[in-house]
Amino acid sequence: MKPVLRGVGAAAMISLAFALPVSGQTLLRLAPPDGQENRYDFFMEMTMENPMMPPGPALTLRARMTQTILSATEEGIRAGAVIDSSSMTSAIPGANSVDLSGSAFTIEMDPRGRLRNVVADEAGDSNAQEFGEPLFEGTNFFWLPEAEVAAGDSWTETVPVPMAVGGPAQVTDVEFTYTLSSLEDGQATITFSGPVESSIDMGGMPGSISGELSGSMVVDLAEGRYVLQESLTKLEMAVGGMAIPMETTTTLELVTDSG
Repeated sequence: MKPVLRGVGAAAMISLAFALPVSGQTLLRLAPPDGQENRYDFFMEMTMENPMMPPGPALTLRARMTQTILSATEEGIRAGAVIDSSSMTSAIPGANSVDLSGSAFTIEMDPRGRLRNVVADEAGDSNAQEFGEPLFEGTNFFWLPEAEVAAGDSWTETVPVPMAVGGPAQVTDVEFTYTLSSLEDGQATITFSGPVESSIDMGGMPGSISGELSGSMVVDLAEGRYVLQESLTKLEMAVGGMAIPMETTTTLELVTDSG
């Protein structure tokens, strides 16, 4: 399960504040107030089509988490994250699922949202470190632009992304193109996509992966927080003369009601 969880992730741990526009452009930086608290629902689904096996169920993970900003400065941000509840369905019949409920973490990032460190609370059980930490590390590609941008502007970033395809996650550099697609009604929408091309090692058997990783994020500018984040990873793994399609989707949504 650990490699799969590396492909999901925890961008929920950050919230945004935006500088005033200059000449129609806006500087996007992380500057949340200390003590800010947000709750998010997370969902992940992964499917794999192995030509040597009949179609099976998808692996899914659902979780509700609470993030609290511990401190925020121009140098960096520290946030606490607690997984309030979680449930998992396995793609392998009879395999044990993992419950991350109650796991707590400390997240450190820079003002552009680039993850510096994630550490599980020592008081938690082994699942928090084994499976929870990769959950946050696996979506470290929701980066903000270095320079000021206006609606319609695009920029590129080369981002190291862990790719888990049935073995230990292997880091692949992905060149994303990000676009600030809209600034309307107090919300900013950013989309991104990038090609994935990499050689892999499947337990000593060489192979390759190719495909695309894309996604989007919606930010409430007044509250300085994410409203919605979505990602889609579509890959084809070539190994041992076989081509194996894989698809992973993730959704992270702000909980705005009392539920």
